[in-house]
Amino acid sequence: MSIVTNSITPADDSNSLKELPGLLKRWMTLQEEIATISAELSQRRKHSKTVKETILRIMDTNKVAALNVSRGVISHRVREKVEPVTNTYLMKQCTAFFEGDEEKAKTLVDFLENKRAVSQQHDLKLVMPKVEGDTLSRRS
Repeated sequence: MSIVTNSITPADDSNSLKELPGLLKRWMTLQEEIATISAELSQRRKHSKTVKETILRIMDTNKVAALNVSRGVISHRVREKVEPVTNTYLMKQCTAFFEGDEEKAKTLVDFLENKRAVSQQHDLKLVMPKVEGDTLSRRS
């Protein structure tokens, strides 16, 4: 490794400069470990998603809203999700509706807002039971 110093700032602290190669080596090792762990986490997330989708399908087919488990209750919840405002969306809507003054601009904003689609999002949620005497609040 070669060290290139900044000609504007003098290297006053030679001890920290001597530590630099070891610190760089440790940092690179940590980055490799993080990349490995991230890849493992990604695989586990994919597997978890597959298992969750299977559970949701079974719960939906059998009209099961919640399951009691040793750690609490797993509930099948359905949430509505608003379609995001993207450039494609804006271009499509602006092409359909284009005028110039402020009143018409407000009308356009209202028009765009009313055109946003709403969909449902399925998920699982573990609700932890409250323990008497526990001062920590558990959010669900």
